[in-house]
Amino acid sequence: MDASGYAAWAAAATSLTTLLVTTLVGGRREKHKWAREALTDAFVAFLAASWKHSDIARGQTPGEADSAASLSTQYIEMRSQLTRLRLLSTNEVLTAGEALLRLHRTVQDAPTPEELGRALSAASEGRRVVVAAAKKEMGLG
Repeated sequence: MDASGYAAWAAAATSLTTLLVTTLVGGRREKHKWAREALTDAFVAFLAASWKHSDIARGQTPGEADSAASLSTQYIEMRSQLTRLRLLSTNEVLTAGEALLRLHRTVQDAPTPEELGRALSAASEGRRVVVAAAKKEMGLG
């Protein structure tokens, strides 16, 4: 085989190596990108359901049947998103999310306007903890 044959084989080997490395690195990059986007979506949906839950509760009288179904819908959405967070995030995020979910149960079960106000304040603080954990998880500060 002459020099041009060796050069052709070397070029082919280099191309194949480049293709393999690019595929592996690109695949990992895409996987990380997907995970980050999925995590962001889960955080946003979890927090949006939390805020909606609080807004509904703020506009109701404790024990009011009309709001109960709406509150339950948002609570179920939070649970669903928390399941996604279990798959994508750390224990710190899960602990904060589970605590917030429990606080929302307290909001739903508040028997008096005074207890509802305290429960809503606690849920608001719980959201701040979740946001801080989410920002830390995502490297946002």
